[in-house]
Amino acid sequence: MTMAARADSPLMEIDLDRLAGNWQTVRDRYTGAALGAVVKCNAYGLGLEQVVVTLSSQGCRQYWALGYDEACRVRALAPAAEVFVLNGLRGASARDCRAQRLIPVLNDLDEIAQARRAGALTVAIALDTGLGRLGLRPEAVARLAKQGLAPLRVRAWITQPASFSAPEGPDRQNLHDRFLDLIAPLPRAARSLAISASVFACPEHHLDMARVGSALYGVDTSPSQVLPLLPVASVRAPVLQVADLPAGAGIGYDQQFRCPGPMRVATLGIGYAHGLPYALMSRGAVYFGPHRAPVVGGVSMGLISVDVTGLPAGLAAPGQWAEIFGEHQRLEALATLAGLPANALLIATATGCGRRYRAARPDQPLASRLSESLP
Repeated sequence: MTMAARADSPLMEIDLDRLAGNWQTVRDRYTGAALGAVVKCNAYGLGLEQVVVTLSSQGCRQYWALGYDEACRVRALAPAAEVFVLNGLRGASARDCRAQRLIPVLNDLDEIAQARRAGALTVAIALDTGLGRLGLRPEAVARLAKQGLAPLRVRAWITQPASFSAPEGPDRQNLHDRFLDLIAPLPRAARSLAISASVFACPEHHLDMARVGSALYGVDTSPSQVLPLLPVASVRAPVLQVADLPAGAGIGYDQQFRCPGPMRVATLGIGYAHGLPYALMSRGAVYFGPHRAPVVGGVSMGLISVDVTGLPAGLAAPGQWAEIFGEHQRLEALATLAGLPANALLIATATGCGRRYRAARPDQPLASRLSESLP
């Protein structure tokens, strides 16, 4: 089923075939034993159900969710998969996790003690190797090695690189060595260090288990190289009105932009309520096919204005659509212009825009049925 796009609201199109292709690309590069998909925050905003169903059809058997409720949703979609809860026991008890066959990622000694009091439970344990956020620091690891872990079963020791965009930097070997040194006195379990960028840049980080998110969704987080990934999501916005304005005319609140000469200006149905950054005031552009149309004036709650002077007749007209990011303008380029990480712009627009899914293959029955979703 394919539903017509609403002509007054922006739309994100999500290509599930490309998602599957990116999974296979990462799978081909990864040399470790277990490759898992990070589906936290509703699969980066793209839709947990559609993403999990698609990845499961490609052989994914390990998922990383943010909290307990989200992990339970993954469990319902992937009954045979390993499902990790990155926020550990903050949202549910150890008994709840055991009942749902979830693997909480424990982040401190108090949480480990709580899990031990509940009896046998499979867990992962996070170590802080320099990021300074969640995870056991070296002194806590030393205490843990002395006190033991019974009756817990440790599935994996995990850590998070301090640089997600440049894991190949000068600290790459130090990070690897710090991690292995930290876990040396602890019981043997799978070792998880690799994230999206390090799968491509740091083979020595692959170890036993990888957690990939950005790469699956086609987001290139490595400015030093171009990864062989396909963009999964694109955003378009409808043209609501086109006006011919004289020189000196103001556009936007407080006349944020003044026309330097006669201009043809299109008003598009997208704004900061749909996740478009306010920082794009009179910066950046949208595209009508290969034709660039600069943003003029501010980004309001539901509208922006773009300069379509000189574009071919009829290309920018009410009922036509402009690309915000996609084939002609990459998500990463627009995010950089707005001063944002690419994932931040992806999640913001996915949350604010309607969503339509494309999947040509017959092995995606559920995703094909769920062809459009509104925020």
